[in-house]
Amino acid sequence: QRRDVLAHSNPPRLTAFIIENALREPIGGHAVMGEQLRFIERMSWQDNVMVRVIRSGARELHPAHVGPFVLFEFPKAAPVVHLEHYSASDFLYGARNVQAFDQARTALDNVALDEACSRELIVACAEEMEERA
Repeated sequence: QRRDVLAHSNPPRLTAFIIENALREPIGGHAVMGEQLRFIERMSWQDNVMVRVIRSGARELHPAHVGPFVLFEFPKAAPVVHLEHYSASDFLYGARNVQAFDQARTALDNVALDEACSRELIVACAEEMEERA
């Protein structure tokens, strides 16, 4: 259902930062992961979707090392942060909390590959999965 939201006539914008290791783990098997990577690559061509990969091998700590988060921004409401934990999830409200995650997004933007290089890496990982399937 989340995927379908991105295809509506007036879809939201999505920027996804994905760590490289997540692209290389054959969760569900190599064939399944290959299909998933091909789907991500196709979605990355949509005008409202931006996919950026964060290469492994970082020499400095950055927000992707801490864990996933979703920063929701709305045209007529204050932003909200959603965190998923192992057995629960939380929403964070308030300027101070949201500002920290907005800064985290900026830091990720600075360490991630651009869209074209990200797409190339995703395709290369998909090809690796397909070869192993």
